[in-house]
Amino acid sequence: MDEGLSRIQRIQRYHWLPPLLLIAAVVLELITPRVVSGAALIGVAATAAAITSTFRYTLLVVAVAIVVTGISALQASHGFVAEFLQVMEVLIASAFALALRRMLDKQSAQFSVVRSTAETLQRALLPPLPKIVGPITVACRYEAAYAEARIGGDLYAVEETPFGLRLLIADVRGKGLSAVSAVSVIVGAFRERAESEVDLVGLADRLDRAVTRSVEEHSEPLSVEAAEAFATALLVEINRRGTILRLVNCGHPPPYLMRNGELVPLDTGEASPPLGMRDLAPGVGGEIHSYEFPLGATLLCVTDGVTEARNETGTFYDPSSELKEPPDRDPERLIGALFTSIGRWTKGERDDDMAVVAVARHGAEGTEAAGRG
Repeated sequence: MDEGLSRIQRIQRYHWLPPLLLIAAVVLELITPRVVSGAALIGVAATAAAITSTFRYTLLVVAVAIVVTGISALQASHGFVAEFLQVMEVLIASAFALALRRMLDKQSAQFSVVRSTAETLQRALLPPLPKIVGPITVACRYEAAYAEARIGGDLYAVEETPFGLRLLIADVRGKGLSAVSAVSVIVGAFRERAESEVDLVGLADRLDRAVTRSVEEHSEPLSVEAAEAFATALLVEINRRGTILRLVNCGHPPPYLMRNGELVPLDTGEASPPLGMRDLAPGVGGEIHSYEFPLGATLLCVTDGVTEARNETGTFYDPSSELKEPPDRDPERLIGALFTSIGRWTKGERDDDMAVVAVARHGAEGTEAAGRG
């Protein structure tokens, strides 16, 4: 559905084509012998109008096409039968064009309903994150690969727990409405278990079992979808004082730590298999890695829509080298600068969703300022 919507938008850029075809038909009638007719071009113009523009515009093109055909038939000397057949060709093409435009309008209305439903689901599954949690400032941003879709398989969630702030960012295999079920399962399991699991490894195991159970309940046995259903994920814990980061990576791109204007990828060791596939390689990776989280530092977590964005030569985007002079201490500005940089890198052409979460340690002074605000 997403690709189909994008194609429709690209086609609609050619609304200038029908008038050009009508002009070409008239020129053809004027500069060629009388036995040559421009009726075929006139019929194509009506169909092109139906594909590239609105019903009203198509109706206007059809009216002009019929007038042009009528004038041409009165001035031509092909014989009554030939002229009659040409007029009928244009009338049939015009009727087809109007019917086609009506069908496309109906389809567009159905797509609008689907988009509205998807947007509602997106808000329900990924509500706005809290901006201040203790000594931590939180910012996030999600963009589907196609603006018309407004939903995809990337997700994030943040929970304040007895162990500190816990953050999840993940990428479900697939996109669009087909990924909604898996997104809801993972987000729901994270919100339920984040407050009770003692460490991130246990939390990752819980999420893995939730994905596996969901696949078993909703997929046909031995189906390709069941065998390949998974989600890469990164789990982050920031202790209650905001001084220590703990990370567990389940096949996900590593996060970046920004400090003093420098963005550096953090080593998360050997990643464990994605959620839903951890039983295929038990004991592989999944260790907790700890880092200091200095005052004023920002942790940037991304999905592979960021790290696999390509430029014109097919080169992958690297935030640590391409994000020039990232803003310090402000996660909202950092995310804005990141998306601007990616837009320049890809020239606006992307084929994957992007989710980004940034958390900054602002300390006690930031907490007091937030309270006054």
